[in-house]
Amino acid sequence: MQHTISTPKIAGFISLIIGIVTAAFAFISDSTEAKILMGAASIFASLVSIVFARKTTENLQMAVAGLFLSLVACVVGLWQYYNL
Repeated sequence: MQHTISTPKIAGFISLIIGIVTAAFAFISDSTEAKILMGAASIFASLVSIVFARKTTENLQMAVAGLFLSLVACVVGLWQYYNL
């Protein structure tokens, strides 16, 4: 019996992983421009993942969590850009 993983589940995981990596990068890195650009790119990737993951609530929750972490990374970069 073959077991396959659905595309919405993969999209949710990808969004969550991208968000986690970007948020971690935002707190570790010193380059404000890199934080903002990585945050913006991960927001775009998370939005694309939300389009694929909207079929089930569980996958949509993971994709939205990834979007939230991407927004956190972008806000950290913008805060550092304007305040430091």
